[in-house]
Amino acid sequence: MRREQSKVGYRISRAIWGALAFALALAGVPGRGFAQSQVPAQPEAKWSVRLSGLRADTMSQEYFSKLKAAGSGYLSKTVDKKGATAIYTGVSLRLVMAMVDGPDSAHPFAFDPGLWARGYDITFVAEDGYSASFSTATLSPDALILADTEDGKPLVKPMIVGDGPKSLWVKNITSIETSLSPAALVSEAAAFTLELDINGSLRSFSLAELEKDKDYIEGPGSFTTSAGTKYSNAYGGVKLASLLERYMDLSADDSLTFVATDGYEMTYPGSRVLDSSDGEWILAFRMDGDWLPKNPGYVRTIKVGPGNPNIDGHLSVKMIKRIVVKEKDYADFRLSFSGKMSGELDRGTIQSCVSCHRKDVAFERKDVKANYAGFPLHLLLAYADDAEYAPHKQASGILSYDAAAAKAGYRVEVIAEDGFTITLDSRYLDENDQIILAMYREGKALGAEEFPLVLVWDKGAARLPEGIKNVKRVKAIRLLF
Repeated sequence: MRREQSKVGYRISRAIWGALAFALALAGVPGRGFAQSQVPAQPEAKWSVRLSGLRADTMSQEYFSKLKAAGSGYLSKTVDKKGATAIYTGVSLRLVMAMVDGPDSAHPFAFDPGLWARGYDITFVAEDGYSASFSTATLSPDALILADTEDGKPLVKPMIVGDGPKSLWVKNITSIETSLSPAALVSEAAAFTLELDINGSLRSFSLAELEKDKDYIEGPGSFTTSAGTKYSNAYGGVKLASLLERYMDLSADDSLTFVATDGYEMTYPGSRVLDSSDGEWILAFRMDGDWLPKNPGYVRTIKVGPGNPNIDGHLSVKMIKRIVVKEKDYADFRLSFSGKMSGELDRGTIQSCVSCHRKDVAFERKDVKANYAGFPLHLLLAYADDAEYAPHKQASGILSYDAAAAKAGYRVEVIAEDGFTITLDSRYLDENDQIILAMYREGKALGAEEFPLVLVWDKGAARLPEGIKNVKRVKAIRLLF
């Protein structure tokens, strides 16, 4: 009974004090916050932005804060806003897109600059339904930011702003959508065809046909990149050897050149495809149960088997559009290098280098006048000029070769198979893209008189080392310090 009376008394007292506070407020007398003290403060609403790309994710305010604290991708943008200067700070769109432009499902997300450069559409959607779109090929990935402050004051909800058209400055962002999303790729994937050219005879296959193919298999496979990172997944696709042998008798010295949609090329010998000792080479178009997206699909080469076979990354060709097979056409080679480090590069590594760092030159000398394609000679210096930093295995901020040593000067010998040797000054090779080791002449593989590599330069080259000569059938590079 006393307890019930106490509760009634509390209600009466609270009502009296409430009325008193209300009266004081009407009279303009501060109530000293009493009424507020009786009502717990509401927690600040958290925001989030939905993201759709090759996968779906959410940029939460908590994860945004972690990126902000890290600092490297938290940028400031000074813009003109209706005739006045405004300063916004926020996370680069690069970091936002990294969450959904690849298979990574957890921090740290790896941004794909190549995919951005090739171009895909991004659409910003505001809380009120307003939207704005652009193609990534038209802007730098750091041009726009997802901002959380304006002139030092926090925004209630983030906005897109920065060094781009003001039509892209969208307030109160709720979602960021891209043309990378699986739904957006359905029609394009349905129209895709894989082309097979065997000695000039053409055939083509849709993904639907490959999916129903009698030689479709699934299994674990992996590849290791040149930086040493290993990727393992479950892949599904058609056995490559079985597909080819329906149309030809595949032999060890046949050549199979895979041509990607971005121009990358890699050539296998038939012996590689026929080797099933640790698994089967397949044309994969499924990974972990899902269709491969356009990048790294729709089709890529991988080897699968119970033991999860591992291959070099450059041998796992992605985005394959065309396979060109030529009988009795494969010739292997290796290029030796020596200096502070020594070793040799196989044909696959050289061809991958040409595909990734291709340079074309118009060469003229004596009775030779032709267009060649290869890679700059200075890239090769990195393999032998520093025992601590091998190419592709160092931090991204470190140059591929020791520029300081090259500028200081050392001798570079280019050696042919018959022993013919020339000596060049590294100072003339430093940052010189016009002196190359070529693998192709007039768009075709080198002939026997120049194979496997030939030293050539552009006829308009601004800097040429003293004593440079055309070296055919190059077999080795030697650095002398």
